[in-house]
Amino acid sequence: MRRYLSWAFLVAAGLLLGVVSSSYQRSNAAPPTSVANADSVNADVVAELKEIKTELKEINTHLRTGVTRVFVNMNP
Repeated sequence: MRRYLSWAFLVAAGLLLGVVSSSYQRSNAAPPTSVANADSVNADVVAELKEIKTELKEINTHLRTGVTRVFVNMNP
């Protein structure tokens, strides 16, 4: 009888753990934006991507010159 009681407690604990974990909120994501707001957000993203593209082009041209120095600072 004692063995059945321990199995019952184990099953009950598993069920309780399953119920508690299923009600846990997994994400704090914001709800989707409206279509009008999405256009302005997309325009901002495109502008940032264009800026990154120009910076990458500058870095690429600098690296192609072959005059690159690396400075390493080591703190004791």
